[in-house]
Amino acid sequence: MKVKPSLDELEIRTAAIVDPNLLYVLLEDRAMASRDAAHTVVGVWQRDKDWLLLSLKYNGVSIAVKPGAPGVRQVVIVGSGGEFTVSAGGKATTGEVASDTELASARLVDGTIMAVGIAGGVFRMTSPTAWDDVTDARVEENVEAICAHPAGGFLVSGWQGLVAHHRDGGVKRVKTGVDVILTDIICDDEGEIVACGQRGTLLRGTTDGLVPVEIAGVTDDFWSVAKFRDEVYVASTTALYKLADDDALQLVTFQGKVVPTSFYHLDTHGDSLMLSTGRRDVVLFDGKEWSRIL
Repeated sequence: MKVKPSLDELEIRTAAIVDPNLLYVLLEDRAMASRDAAHTVVGVWQRDKDWLLLSLKYNGVSIAVKPGAPGVRQVVIVGSGGEFTVSAGGKATTGEVASDTELASARLVDGTIMAVGIAGGVFRMTSPTAWDDVTDARVEENVEAICAHPAGGFLVSGWQGLVAHHRDGGVKRVKTGVDVILTDIICDDEGEIVACGQRGTLLRGTTDGLVPVEIAGVTDDFWSVAKFRDEVYVASTTALYKLADDDALQLVTFQGKVVPTSFYHLDTHGDSLMLSTGRRDVVLFDGKEWSRIL
């Protein structure tokens, strides 16, 4: 099937940039969702080509991309019930990350795809068919997001204000001063961490501690944070914001033909593109203009 996905029948879950001419979009069929039937419609967008629609028999929640030449590059989808699918070289492999687990997200971390989930769960993909469980028992909170740290190891964020640095077999908990779910986390090459979460929470700092960015009048939950062209963006389900003057959020406004009204997940491809995904919008930003994908 090569027609554009119909948002009369489908809702968007999330999306990711594979390369400037290729996106993967995870969609939900409203009728199947009303019956609580586990499923995912995978939309593959290629510039100047027809859409390709595929289906999975589980609820896909996140996409991570391991870059490389066509045929080597891997697109990894993880499901809420611990499932995964790896697409590479025109072939797809589906399996189980781990039994009796629930996953929240996946991300490329220092060249390796990693997934996180409940009860401190952290998993590292070792091949297109296998994952290692690298969970540390000292972290028991549910984990929502993961990112690399330039000093080595990785950071996780999650429930009860969790931010922790896993490195060399140890875990350092980072002081956040909040008791909310921190839904996403990023860290730049200088070691500056930015995390976002419930009730308009936006934190920034280093592994020595995070401090809140004071945001007057914003109480919506934040779901995703990204740095694009040295500027920090954060998304709720209804708005996209940009960090301005280091201590205030500025609402991103849209003019012209592309005016998205739903937001949720942000993804970047270096400094060339930023992707914003909401329940009814998939839009790309090249630093100057927004273009609509769906």
